[in-house]
Amino acid sequence: MSTDKAGKDLDKALLTEAEQRLARRAAGETVPQRHAADLVHELQVHQIELEMQNEELRRAHAALEASRDRYVDLYEFAPVGYLTLNADGFIAEINLAGATLLGEVRGALIKRRFARFVADESRDGWHRFLRAR
Repeated sequence: MSTDKAGKDLDKALLTEAEQRLARRAAGETVPQRHAADLVHELQVHQIELEMQNEELRRAHAALEASRDRYVDLYEFAPVGYLTLNADGFIAEINLAGATLLGEVRGALIKRRFARFVADESRDGWHRFLRAR
């Protein structure tokens, strides 16, 4: 049985038990004291599990941010020009070297057609490339 399935089965069992308890309480029954202590213990265990999972998520998030920061540094400060185009051939991102190669201010290049910078003799090939994507 996979961990996800086991967790879902446990969640269903806990939900069923909670619904039954609510029904018993609505009928005027009380939860035995010993049983309440077991529930508190179970909730404490679940709280610790959640805290451990949250810590794991925080570590993964921090690693992801560090990775993203390294990528941004590599992209931004690369000695070669890099750019990212959207599906329609417009410039979505461009690094400083790319803007310098195109002879434009970086901010002015965003959302402009890259085809404008393709030599006339290469435009047919460029348009074929875009259609093939």
